[in-house]
Amino acid sequence: MKRRASVCIGLAFTAMLVAGVETARATQVRFFLQQTRKDLLDGELDGLAIDADGVLRRAPHFDRFAQIDEPFVFTAATAGDGWVLGTGNSGQVLRVAVDGSVTSLWTAPEPEIFALWTDPDGTVFVGSSPDGKVYSIRGEEVAEVFDPEDSYIWAIARAPWGDLLVGTGDSARLYSVSDSGDHRILFESDEIHIRSLLPLSDAVLLGTVGAGLVQRVDASGTVRTLFDAEQSEVSAFTRDGEGGWYAAAVALEASFTQQARESRESESSEGADEGSDASVSVEITTPAEQSGDARSAILHGTTSGVRRVASLARETVYSLGWVDGRLWIGTGVEGKLYSLVDGGLALEAALDDRQLVGIFQGRGPVLATTNAAAMHRTGSDGDATGRYVSRVLDAGSLARFGSLRWRGTSAAEEAVRFALRSGLSAEPDATWNDWTDPMTGREIDLESLAPGRYVQWRLDLGAAAGSEANVSSVSVSYRQNNGEPRISAFKAMDPGQVLVPSTFNPGDQVYEPAHPNRQGIFTRLEPSSSGNGSRFKTLWRRGFLTLRWEAEDPNEDTLAYALSFRREGGGDTWLPIDADLDEAHYGFDSTVLPDGVYRFRLEASDRPGNGIETALTAERLSEPIVVDNSPPALDSVSGSQVVVADALSPIRSVEVSVDAGEWEPVQPVDGLTDGQREVFAVESPQGAGLVLLRVMDSAFNTVTYDLLEEQR
Repeated sequence: MKRRASVCIGLAFTAMLVAGVETARATQVRFFLQQTRKDLLDGELDGLAIDADGVLRRAPHFDRFAQIDEPFVFTAATAGDGWVLGTGNSGQVLRVAVDGSVTSLWTAPEPEIFALWTDPDGTVFVGSSPDGKVYSIRGEEVAEVFDPEDSYIWAIARAPWGDLLVGTGDSARLYSVSDSGDHRILFESDEIHIRSLLPLSDAVLLGTVGAGLVQRVDASGTVRTLFDAEQSEVSAFTRDGEGGWYAAAVALEASFTQQARESRESESSEGADEGSDASVSVEITTPAEQSGDARSAILHGTTSGVRRVASLARETVYSLGWVDGRLWIGTGVEGKLYSLVDGGLALEAALDDRQLVGIFQGRGPVLATTNAAAMHRTGSDGDATGRYVSRVLDAGSLARFGSLRWRGTSAAEEAVRFALRSGLSAEPDATWNDWTDPMTGREIDLESLAPGRYVQWRLDLGAAAGSEANVSSVSVSYRQNNGEPRISAFKAMDPGQVLVPSTFNPGDQVYEPAHPNRQGIFTRLEPSSSGNGSRFKTLWRRGFLTLRWEAEDPNEDTLAYALSFRREGGGDTWLPIDADLDEAHYGFDSTVLPDGVYRFRLEASDRPGNGIETALTAERLSEPIVVDNSPPALDSVSGSQVVVADALSPIRSVEVSVDAGEWEPVQPVDGLTDGQREVFAVESPQGAGLVLLRVMDSAFNTVTYDLLEEQR
């Protein structure tokens, strides 16, 4: 995410600057300011929620009421007053009772259970993978219902016309299976998988993997595409309680389908034994960011059409549920639970378990999770205090912290308590200072907080007398310890080069070309284009010398510059040139100085933002710089031998023009034009009326001699 007078604090926090006496200059106090949902999402929640407006409020605590011993839960469904879970990697189907007891219903021959459906009479249908099959469990009786020629069973649902619908992959077929076992391919897609199903009153919705399509299929097999998502997979459906539905579209690389496919391809390439159980590893790590769009999108379908109502930039949606009159959204890899409230996403909880794979109606939402596998539901501790811990905030350098201010609602001051800690490492470790004691008040003095580069704040939010407390904005002020400016470069440009603004247009003023030497006896005056989008462009003015430098301040303060000079060998006294410069260059007419070798001194000070008493200054000397405004001399002419010499600078070029013709270069006798004294062989043609010798040194001082006159 660099700019002067600002500090970048990742995606979530913005460093706001306090206006000082001179607002155009760097100021001393900055703020970490949090006041939106995006600002808060990188923090840690425990018993608090973040609503769509970025307000922190208390939320129900989720208790883990059932621990699952299997490594993964892939799917879940309501079964009577409890739930059934499909697991991996041993193919177990488990029943979880309301009291949290877990029993095994059945173990499939295949290692993964990705699909479950329960009928009102208690029959459980199980889709196993790979080498997919569909089984029914009725009490103690287990039967194989359907064995398609497909690798994966991803979704099972009861069609409105009574058949069992089975969505598969890698062939992406939708089967309609009767209770007698007869089956037909209702729809065969060009996609990779049919991933999700949702029965409607007269048709079924299916979500695909590949192009990420939401499609409607009726009993005759007629298909209509309702939505083409930007993401690759439609992973989940749920009804909205009002005749419509919601769907989740997700990036493919984080889904169960992609993990299963990669695992199967890996096993095939390694030549797994025929009799071995194929097992799918779904230990999902944080996937690479999807470029160009959100990782997940929430779609809402009604009789008016389908539209995207929300998106999540980094989370992958694994489950949807309509509970207590609103949509709940379960994600991974950080186990975050969202709800859709008034068209905005509210972060309701962040569980330690990494993926939320099922959401069901209970006393509030009931959650099925994997990594670790468990069931969760809201607890009864309505008076408990919730906690939020901010992300680590970077002040950019060692800083002193001033105060914390917050806005929100609380009838009791003690219901909102803050603690802070600071350190010098980017991640909190043993070197950090301990958390301060909890502090209350709308404006909290942080004098007890030790200086540091990094800081973190923690909020404990409890119940307030007569109302619910909430926090809508938190700011922490800080001031960096002043650091000395750094000068990384200081040098002179080529003699005669001048920097002017790229928009400079001299109008009726006389200006000179960018380069002083061109072919032809007469040099034209031409403007120079900046050409590179720079703020400045280079022109040329005879006798000018431009000094240029690069400097920066660790606190991003505005810098002021001063220049002085002294002649080499002329004593220790520095003479001032200019003491109040704000640009990183300075051009001046060097003809005011006698020819010789000079040193220049640059001082960079941060006094515009700190004042004279506390300002810090950096200093740098230039290399020896030659000031040479005298042209080369014609030392001697003897026949065709011409000797030229310069007191300070090497000879740059020698050219000859006969009778006002083109300038022709002349090479020195030794073959290299690099010395302060050079010998040339110049023949004057018989009958010539004008033979000119033009000599230029490396300082672009030029002189022209009439050789015929010199030879007389």
